Amino acid sequence: MLNHIAIIPDGNRRYAKKMGLSIDVVYNRAMDKIYEIVGWCKELKIKTLTVWGFSTENWRRPELEKKILFMLFEKKGKEILLDERIDKEGIKIKIIGNTKQFSKKLQKLFRDIEEKTKQNVELNLNILLNYGGRKEIIQAINQILSEGKKKINENRFKKYLWLSDEPDIIIRTSGEQRLSGLLPFQSVYSELYFEPKYFPEIQKRDFLKMIKTIEKRERRFGK
Repeated sequence: MLNHIAIIPDGNRRYAKKMGLSIDVVYNRAMDKIYEIVGWCKELKIKTLTVWGFSTENWRRPELEKKILFMLFEKKGKEILLDERIDKEGIKIKIIGNTKQFSKKLQKLFRDIEEKTKQNVELNLNILLNYGGRKEIIQAINQILSEGKKKINENRFKKYLWLSDEPDIIIRTSGEQRLSGLLPFQSVYSELYFEPKYFPEIQKRDFLKMIKTIEKRERRFGK
């Protein structure tokens, strides 16, 4: 059984160009797609879903695009706070990354979402915002040094990471075949699946095909 799936939802801007749609419409569709995938994961009894929403490198994108994204983060965040289905379906949401670079309003919204959903236990939804794998490791090392520790093992090190859980499978859409810094420490034994479709194009049948393909692989963990 797969327990934890991570997704790099790539190809949104290329999908917008392909379909002749505005970027705000496509990003809105992509965020709605995440909720669809949550439902598919619940049907398959998958316990944890991690989705990369905004990387540390994404700050280099055009100002208008970032403004659109941040407005959508706020809009969708407020919807989550009002959506009774989140608690009814037992979805626990964690916002993971260096969120201090976002506005005070967004930071409070993220805290409110985590507080609202912290008692839920059916599915863990990790949303990576301002996340970068190298940044995560460096901050962990700096914290260890600040505590004066001179020796540490892998299990102890994981406790200093933003996300200690290890994905069974990492899916990247749009056909790109790299992880781009997603969970470099946690992903050493993750199975990888590169889907050629753009993220907004993913349907349930595509998702089920990915899962079935991965389940057929033999995971030996070096044995």
